Amino acid sequence: MIGMPSIQRFSTRALAVLCAVAACAAAHAGPPDGDLFGYKLGAPYAVGELTQQRTRVSPMVEMVIDRPDKAPEFKAVELLATPKSLTLLSVHGVADFADETQARAFAARQSAQIASAYGDKCPKSPSFMNDLVKLLCPGGLELSVSYYPPDASRVQHKVHLGLRLAPDSEAGRRLSRLAEQESTAPAADVDSAQRGDKPKADTPAAKQSP
Repeated sequence: MIGMPSIQRFSTRALAVLCAVAACAAAHAGPPDGDLFGYKLGAPYAVGELTQQRTRVSPMVEMVIDRPDKAPEFKAVELLATPKSLTLLSVHGVADFADETQARAFAARQSAQIASAYGDKCPKSPSFMNDLVKLLCPGGLELSVSYYPPDASRVQHKVHLGLRLAPDSEAGRRLSRLAEQESTAPAADVDSAQRGDKPKADTPAAKQSP
């Protein structure tokens, strides 16, 4: 059995390298992988200490407001999810500004950063309405920076950095079907099991939405 210790040492080193590679890949997951601020589209959301507020915005969609643990430049993270399993449909970092110039400067920085970081994998796509820039990533993923001026319900200027699946993509249609299926399921078990820890409604991070 001469040589076994060397084989064992090699196996141990190989395993350590594989673990390091896996950890590095996880640490560098980003929008082209469907990940923004540590939230993965298509994965279930777990209610926890970051959860600030939950609101049913339609029979098919639940909105969750999270404290921006991994998005320090933003006031909050807004999540849209399916109503029962809370499978994530979109992720948006939200920032508020009293001044339009500051808001647009922040939006310009965010636009430049995502174009520099992901432009090689995600070409620019036509922008509509409030989008200042939109990148189309593989698999139908849309990464965008949007600006919302004040309206009748709020006085602040809002900037969103968001990731979602294009509605006409295969993955987007699959999530839409899931949301529709969950919307027709009995809601009693959802309300009792998932709303028992409903956060305070007056949380500052949850007061506004565009």
